[in-house]
Amino acid sequence: MRKSMGMMVASAALLLMMLAACQPVQDTRSSVSAAREATFYVGPELVDCVGVAPMKCMLVRENLNNEYQFFYSEIEGFTFEPGYTYELRVRIEPVANAPADASSLKYTLVEMVSKELAEEGAMESATLEGPTWQLTAVSDGSGALVDAPAGVEATALFEEGRVGGSGGCNRYGASYILDGASLTIMPGPMTMMACPEPQMTVEQQFMAALAATAAYQIDGDQLALLNADGQTVATFVVQVPASLTGVEWVAINYNNGREAVVSILLDTEVTAIFGEDGRLTGSAGCNNYMTSFTVDGEAISIEPAATTRKMCAEDVMQQESEYLAALLMAETFNIQGDRLELRTKDGALVALYRMRE
Repeated sequence: MRKSMGMMVASAALLLMMLAACQPVQDTRSSVSAAREATFYVGPELVDCVGVAPMKCMLVRENLNNEYQFFYSEIEGFTFEPGYTYELRVRIEPVANAPADASSLKYTLVEMVSKELAEEGAMESATLEGPTWQLTAVSDGSGALVDAPAGVEATALFEEGRVGGSGGCNRYGASYILDGASLTIMPGPMTMMACPEPQMTVEQQFMAALAATAAYQIDGDQLALLNADGQTVATFVVQVPASLTGVEWVAINYNNGREAVVSILLDTEVTAIFGEDGRLTGSAGCNNYMTSFTVDGEAISIEPAATTRKMCAEDVMQQESEYLAALLMAETFNIQGDRLELRTKDGALVALYRMRE
């Protein structure tokens, strides 16, 4: 009897341990941080920017010694009036369970410290060389300009006779000759990864626009490339890169390991949060994952991930397995505006993310 009782106790203990092991790891994204107040210095103009779609953004900085950053959200209780600079005290609160296309932070005006008429010429135009330009529209080949679709990022960085960036899917390089307002671009090497539509179509149109460029115009933070007939073949806005850490990245595409970049399945969300402590956490589409990473300049290395043990539909589990395997291939990262690219050393795309506001 005593022996049977001992076996029953041991079996019950084992069952409890198994049940505990099956419980998912708590999703750290659901924890709500304390609200804080900050000082915002707001520039005198609204500028074109690209969030989920092309939009108008305020220019904001929290330190007068820093450059203005695009501000994609709204400040409740504040009405912007062009031509003035502002100093504001703003309350910043996290929003629990914010929708994927909405900001995870709420901004509320506490006090308008000052409102001053801006000096003429306070917002200077950008220069061709130096900033990273993000494509906002491109010629479709018939002469019509078509807005760049949401989620497709094509960029151009002009420096010392070389221009490069993302074509919307692949990395490209080219050389250019600049003579006053005249600009000639000679296409160069490019990676050859296949991506889903509309990325491939936008990339082809973008490469054709670069090859057709004969001149350029800049107005504020907007760039237009013109062909030999003076027609605009592509337009851009200046990008302000986000930080790798301290934000949540939502995956748009990933490398499935079969030399193809595919879109994230509908009704699933894959995320990545790079912590200041070197930890990488997020959702792989079904389970939460956790691993570590190291960075050195633009180089990045990601270790194999541990996950919770939830079971989902077969295609979701396949996506999860392929995504986590892709992370191990990442050797470089690049941030352009609100987009993060992880790539192999040879330039093949590992994963493309957008920043959750």
